[in-house]
Amino acid sequence: MKTLWGSCNIGAKRIWLNLELAKKPKSCLVYVWVHEMVHLLERDHNDRFRELMDTFLPQWRTYRDELNRAPLAYEDWEY
Repeated sequence: MKTLWGSCNIGAKRIWLNLELAKKPKSCLVYVWVHEMVHLLERDHNDRFRELMDTFLPQWRTYRDELNRAPLAYEDWEY
């Protein structure tokens, strides 16, 4: 995954996570995991989605903002 932190296939009930999350704070990984799990219950980013996020991870907005400030990947090719 080069452009997303996570993805969900609702029909197959499968979640993919970007391996770059291993380099981020644990809270960011938890946020993406919960976000994608909630998509199994609610497809869209609507009021119900936000209510479910508030229920399962009340601090999700803080974690989302932290993750959005971080680069998707670090590319340091200097030796």
